[in-house]
Amino acid sequence: MPIRQTKVFKFFSSIKLAIWLLSFIAIFSVIGTLIPQNKESCEYISRYGQSLYDIFAKTGVLNIYSAWWFVSLLALLCLNLAVCLFNRFSLKLRLLGTLLSHLSILVILAGSLIGMFYGEKGYSRINEGETINSFISKNKKIALDFSLRLDDFIYEEHIDPQEKLLVYPDVQQPPSEPKGTCEMEQDTCDTQQPGAAEREKPLAEIPVAVGSQSEIADTGFRVKILRYVPDFAMDVSTKQVTSRSAEPKNPALEVELKSKDGDIKTFWIFAAYPDIHKQIEKNFRFKYQWAWRRPKDFISKVTVIKGGEELLKKDVRVNSPLRFGGYSFFQSSYDKEHLSWSGLQIVKDPGVIVVYFGFFLLILGLIIIFYINPLIKRR
Repeated sequence: MPIRQTKVFKFFSSIKLAIWLLSFIAIFSVIGTLIPQNKESCEYISRYGQSLYDIFAKTGVLNIYSAWWFVSLLALLCLNLAVCLFNRFSLKLRLLGTLLSHLSILVILAGSLIGMFYGEKGYSRINEGETINSFISKNKKIALDFSLRLDDFIYEEHIDPQEKLLVYPDVQQPPSEPKGTCEMEQDTCDTQQPGAAEREKPLAEIPVAVGSQSEIADTGFRVKILRYVPDFAMDVSTKQVTSRSAEPKNPALEVELKSKDGDIKTFWIFAAYPDIHKQIEKNFRFKYQWAWRRPKDFISKVTVIKGGEELLKKDVRVNSPLRFGGYSFFQSSYDKEHLSWSGLQIVKDPGVIVVYFGFFLLILGLIIIFYINPLIKRR
């Protein structure tokens, strides 16, 4: 019996098999997109809980693209495409584009499998000033033939336009005469109405970006933003202000108030405690209208060292990795509490070149199908 007539050959050359395999691969790829891959266990436990983490870890969902069952699906798809290519092989020129298109998918999948089996992928935390020359990949320590030093970590936030420093005139209310019970109750109700203070028009609305400064209407006073801390703390002995963490638990602004006579005062204004500054400044009332900030950029300034010589300096950003010695270093995470370390994902994929060659074949095949073949038919 010819090999093309056997049940095994028919099974592996079936288009239905290809559709089923592609469907499963697509489904698992979507899951791999929704669930972050190759993160540390503590991140998964904090996000999903211990029970879900245990299920994910046992099923391989946390490392889908290198799980044995996902690799098996890719291998079966490669075999299916190879059999289909053999079954439809022809040296006719008009079929060259189709053959190249099928072959390109096979090459792309082969490149992916090469990356899975022979590639390296790991993660490393680096503190500022620290140097690493190895990382952990698949529970193995991988040594680098060079070192990487984290010189500085820069975290930038996007400031919402609604976040402003509002300045009001400090109008002293004269003491009022004792009122009757009904009048006092009415005053209490009025002061408790939400938004009552906000209805007063401020003299100035000052942007809170560090370094910005503005005049307070026509009063001759000028305000300058000196510093922002998300979680205010002060050393009682040294009076030095620091931030306990990068989380906005007690956001505060240090401002400089300069009068028309040149007198300068500096003090702190708190979003949660708006009246503290009144002990220092009595001409105006300040309100720090804080809004939730989101990350704008986080950058790892690194230096590549080999043989005691600094070879390369690079700012590693989310979409701008460092590539050196066959490895790629991607900005992956950072210390959200104290901004003291940076997390880099380290990848080495020898199958990338094969994948690129597969895309080249795919483009060439499509050009033949949609452009060259129609020109040949017209002639």
